[in-house]
Amino acid sequence: MKPAVLTFAMALVTAATTGCNKAEPVKPAATGQEATSEADAAKVADATVETWKSMDAAKIKALYAPTVEAFDFVVPGLARDRAEFDKRQDAFVTAKLDGANQVERKIQVLSPDIFVMSGTWEMTSSTTPANNATVRCTDVFQRDVSGNWPIVTEHCSPAPKPA
Repeated sequence: MKPAVLTFAMALVTAATTGCNKAEPVKPAATGQEATSEADAAKVADATVETWKSMDAAKIKALYAPTVEAFDFVVPGLARDRAEFDKRQDAFVTAKLDGANQVERKIQVLSPDIFVMSGTWEMTSSTTPANNATVRCTDVFQRDVSGNWPIVTEHCSPAPKPA
C-alpha cells in the first residue's frame, strides 16, 4: 500500500510543478529608453573629443558628471572631490593639448543608458610641444534623465613606450 501512496504523491507533485513550468517567463522591466546604437555612441564620443580639443575649461568640465571618478594621466590618484577634479581640468587646458589624433578607439554599448569609449590618442600642443604625449583613456558615459551623456568614470594613463 505504501508504494501506491508514494506513486500517487509523486504524480501529484509532478502534475503541480508541470503546471507551474508552463507559466510565462518573467520579462525584464522596460527601461523606457530606446537602444543606443554604436553609431549614436560614436557621435557622443566624437563631440566629446572635439570639446577636449577646444581648450575651453568650462565646456570640458561640463562633459563630466558631478560625481565623476577619474584617474588623470599626469596626476597620481583619484581626485578627492569635484573641486580637485576641476583644478585638474584647468591644468589640462593650461597645457594647451589642443590636438588629439585618435590612434585607435573602441566603443562598447553596455545598455541603453551606458557605453564605454576606450582608445589611444596622440595629444599635441600647438604652443608647447614639450607637453605632447600619447595617452590611453577609458571613459564611461551614462545617459542622465535629461538625455545628456556625462562621463561618470575616466581612467587615463600615459601609453607605454614601444619596446
